[in-house]
Formats: sequence, structure tokens, C-alpha cells
Amino acid sequence: MEENNIKTYWNLRAEGFSLSNQAQLQSDITGDWNAILQQYAPRKDKLKCLDIGCGPGFLAILLAKMGHNVSAIDYTENMLRHAEKNAKKDGLEIDFMKMDAQNLDFEGNYFDYIVSRNLTWNLEFPHQAYSEWLRVLKPSGRLLIFDGNHYLHCYNKLYQQYRNSNAYVDSHNKEHLKGIDTNRMERIAMNLPLSKVERPGWDLRFFDKAGEKKVMYEVESSSFTDNNGEEQSVINNFYICVQKRDKDQENV
Repeated sequence: MEENNIKTYWNLRAEGFSLSNQAQLQSDITGDWNAILQQYAPRKDKLKCLDIGCGPGFLAILLAKMGHNVSAIDYTENMLRHAEKNAKKDGLEIDFMKMDAQNLDFEGNYFDYIVSRNLTWNLEFPHQAYSEWLRVLKPSGRLLIFDGNHYLHCYNKLYQQYRNSNAYVDSHNKEHLKGIDTNRMERIAMNLPLSKVERPGWDLRFFDKAGEKKVMYEVESSSFTDNNGEEQSVINNFYICVQKRDKDQENV
């Protein structure tokens, strides 16, 4: 039910989202992204990488420019079309495929490095998605997830107060929205499970229960004054790096 609504929305957003990605790829911000990608990458010269929910191809393009073998998937046809176009501009060979992030068509233990940006909050079955991502990751491989509490304000009073405060800054570039009503996505997001929980706490509990070898994370928080005049802080964005267990090495 929600799947079709989400897919329709992102098909409409694809052109504007691609313009935002192109602007980022041409800016100094790529240095920061490259540094994080390299910091958490497995220590191999040429990695077999997967970008899940690649959108217009931002992370996939950065990884391909580093010389890695990159596959990238998205469930939205228009996003994939723009991603292929953006990769060709830089003369990059990336294997783009239409695929559901919650049901991957890859064999197990296949990728060295899996990345995803601002996708998990969109998913109807995030538990299933994370299990699938770990399944196709090689032992000792790494999973790097970028996301945020984008719609927690719909359910959490503290986040709602932040959203209504002077400290809140809308990250959307209105020029790149191409007339799309972002309230439409908010209505869809209210029915998605991760809109109701504070993260990355939810994600950390999942990976702790899964028993993965190593979990590292960073959060980006914002401070504001609440309705009672007290200083508060909320988590906007975060990233998590998970290293998959190598059971063979554990048994040596």
C-alpha cells in the first residue's frame, strides 16, 4: 500500500533530487563525504561495493571515482535514469539495477562494502532490510548507513518543538523541489515504522541483537530552547558503521 505511494513520490522528486546531488558533487562537501567513506571502508585496494537506495547516484559515484567496483540499486525508475546519466557525465562504469532494498537479488557474502544514504526511514520493513544487507555482506565486510530523524516530529513533542523553533532550518532547496509538495511525503511517513522511534537508538539495538562484530556511530545534534525556556537537544542526522562477524575466525 505505502510502497506505491513512496515510489510515486520519489519518481516525481527524481529530477530535483538529481540537481541537488549534482550541486553536491561539484562542491567542497565531497571532501567530507570522501573522508568518511574512506575512514570506514575495509582495508582493501579495490572493493566490491553496493549502494542501496542510490537515488541519483551520489555515493555510488564517489566510490567509483575512488576506483572501486560499484553496483547500485534503487526501486524508482526515474532515480535510476538520472543516476546513469550522472555517472556517464564522469565517464564512470557503475552497474545500476532496479531492486527492492528489502529483498535483494544478490547471493550471500558477496560485497565488501555496502553504503546507504537517507533510505532506511522510507522502508516499510526495516528489520527485513537490515537482515538482507547483512546477508549479502562478506564476513568482516562493512555496512555504512547515513540517515536521520526526519519525521519524528510527527510523533515526538520535543522534536515537534524543535521543528517549530527558530533553530530549525529546512534542508530542502526549494529551487530543486520543482514544485513538489513535501507535505505529501510527511503524510506517507506518518505510516512508516521508523518515523515513530528515535534513532540511531533503534538501529543500534537491532545490530546489537544481531551480534555483529563492531558497531561505530556518530550523531549530529541541534540545540534549541523549548516552550518552557529550557535548553534542549535533538538528533538530526547520524551515521552507523557495522562490521560483520567472521565466524570462521572466531572459531580459530
